[in-house]
Amino acid sequence: MASIDSYLHLIGIELLVILAIVGYLIEADLPKRVVSRLFLTVLGFMLAHFATHALPNKIAGFIYSSKHEYHSIKSAGPHRT
Repeated sequence: MASIDSYLHLIGIELLVILAIVGYLIEADLPKRVVSRLFLTVLGFMLAHFATHALPNKIAGFIYSSKHEYHSIKSAGPHRT
């Protein structure tokens, strides 16, 4: 059985394909703009989601690098990734 994350990826890809087809077929200006913004929003969420999959340690290091209390903690054990 696939994970819920895989299902969400499939749903996101399908939504992008549907929005791209609908955007291509629409002639009116306002609905085309709405579909275009929806497409870009879904694409942005999917790219952000991909970045959190691909770079979790880099993102955590960036977030916690600005927190002084995390700089003062020294681990005696081995470095784990």
